[in-house]
Amino acid sequence: MQVNSSKAVIGLFVLVIFLLPFSRYTELPLLILSLSGIYGLVKHSAKLAQMPQFKILSIVFASYFLIVMISALDSYWQEKTFTVALASLRFYLAGITLLLYVEKKDIPWLFKLVSWLTLFWTIDALIQYIVGFDLIGRASYEGRLNGIFGEHHVKLGPLLALALPVVMIAMRNLPSFMRWISVLLMIVVIILSGTRSAWIMMLFTLVAYWLHHVKQRRWQLLFKTSIIASVLVSVLWLFSTDFQQRINRSLAIFSTSESAIDFALADRLSIWETSISMIKEHPINGIGARAFRVAYPDYAEVDDVWQAKGGVAMHAHHWVLEVLAETGIVGLIIVFFAIYKLFYFIKNNYHKHYSWAFMIALISAFLPITSTYSIFSSFWSICIWFFGMGLILSSQKNA
Repeated sequence: MQVNSSKAVIGLFVLVIFLLPFSRYTELPLLILSLSGIYGLVKHSAKLAQMPQFKILSIVFASYFLIVMISALDSYWQEKTFTVALASLRFYLAGITLLLYVEKKDIPWLFKLVSWLTLFWTIDALIQYIVGFDLIGRASYEGRLNGIFGEHHVKLGPLLALALPVVMIAMRNLPSFMRWISVLLMIVVIILSGTRSAWIMMLFTLVAYWLHHVKQRRWQLLFKTSIIASVLVSVLWLFSTDFQQRINRSLAIFSTSESAIDFALADRLSIWETSISMIKEHPINGIGARAFRVAYPDYAEVDDVWQAKGGVAMHAHHWVLEVLAETGIVGLIIVFFAIYKLFYFIKNNYHKHYSWAFMIALISAFLPITSTYSIFSSFWSICIWFFGMGLILSSQKNA
């Protein structure tokens, strides 16, 4: 392939994320990358065998595929579980394309594209907050700011929180006022998105950046940041009733009342209790990946709040509980094995800027105190794959 093909493949890669707000359209660039991966796997198998990135990609994918397939043996929803397993092949094949055609020298181009995209989403969301609709006419979710993702979705906050470390590294050589303004605007949008897990992911990234990248005048910077944060929170408190409500709801976690704690956790307690019941009944290989909603009525309590509303919980709302409930102890062991192998690879191929950004994004997605989307769902699995592949691609010492 020609030299420019590297940037073209990176463009397709970022297009996957760019099209996430438009539902299934995101599958088109994934399909193109996957088909190219089939060709690459056949044509360049010898070259791939010599690449350590291919080895770790294969280990991580095989782990994911294996836990889903094992859970499918007696899944509550076998058709769906098998579909999840087969659909995951596209991630592996697309990853092969990226490994074959993305060149080391073009990794900064990946960071630039992600930064431009996320800053566009940030500005678009701020316009939506001010006038009520964004640049393509989409209104926001009630009580939340969700920008280009529009009504009935709360995806913008977590996705911006994932991208934040990439943006911070991409801008490290820009004038300080540009870095401050860009990051500050992203923080405002993440806060206004109302997704508390995104808040935690954002705070984790900011602390990690301070610890890892700020070497001079660290305490001076921390002091200035604290002042700005205090002013920002005060302004949001005065002018955003939605922000006030989210804070008041969060503070209920310190109550001694179980109902108040459940209110603070957005009715998560009953979901977690039901998840534990599933784990006790199916400890080995779970109830099946993505079968949570089907199995839910069989394990929920009689007074379950979600069934009282005429529905069920779609997933466990905690990745460890989800893995245990849907794929069992076997699944959790294999997941931890894959995490160990991935971070061992990163340790031996670490790039202090590029590896750090995608590694922090991935860690923030798996923080044990957050409640995010299902790792087997289309949206969140694409996000995890994107930042995971970014980590593998950028973990080259000479990148």
